[in-house]
Amino acid sequence: MKIPEILGLLLSWFVITLCFSLWTLFDSPDLFLSVFLLVGSSAGLGFLLHELAHRSTAKRYGCHAYYNVWLLGIILALIMSVVTRGNVIFAALGAVYIVPMMTAPSLDVNAMKKVFGVISLSGPAMNLLLVAFFFAISYLGGVFSLLGLYGMRINLWLAAFNLIPIPPFDGYKVFSWSKAIWALFALPSWVLVLFM
Repeated sequence: MKIPEILGLLLSWFVITLCFSLWTLFDSPDLFLSVFLLVGSSAGLGFLLHELAHRSTAKRYGCHAYYNVWLLGIILALIMSVVTRGNVIFAALGAVYIVPMMTAPSLDVNAMKKVFGVISLSGPAMNLLLVAFFFAISYLGGVFSLLGLYGMRINLWLAAFNLIPIPPFDGYKVFSWSKAIWALFALPSWVLVLFM
C-alpha cells in the first residue's frame, strides 16, 4: 500500500521527533512534551527540509521526484529508539525517489553522476544550513538557546549520517560523483559530530 506523499512526510516527521525525544520517557518523563516540541522544531524540521531539498533539486534537473515513506524504516526507528532508550536513532524512514525525465542521449555517464550527486548533496547541505541557522538563534537567549542547541546537534548528526559513502546513503552518490566535494562536506561534519 502506497501512502500519499504528504502523509508520509508528516508520519516521518512525527516518528523522527518521537525517536529523538524518547530518552526523556526513561530519564525525565516530565520533560517529554517540552523536548518533543523542541525536537519537532529542530530534528523534524531538519528531516522535512532535507527531503524537500532532494525533491526540489531533482525537479530543477527535470526529474520526477516524490517522497516515499518506508514503513519498515519507521518500525525499525521506533524499535531501535525504545531498545536503546533513545540513545541510537535509525533515521532511514523513507527517501525521495527520482525518475529522470531527461532524454538519455543528452547526458553521458559522468553528467548523470553529477546530476545525482548534486541531488544527493542537497539534503545534507540543507541540514548544514540549518546548523548555521540554529547556531545563530542560540544567541537569542531563553528558549531559543535550547532550540538552537538541539537544532545544531541534530541537524549536524543528520548531515553526517546521510554523508556515509555507502549505498543507499546520499554520501554514496556524492562520493561517486566527486570525492573532493564529498570530503568537503563529510569530513567536517563527522569531526564536529565527534567533538561537539
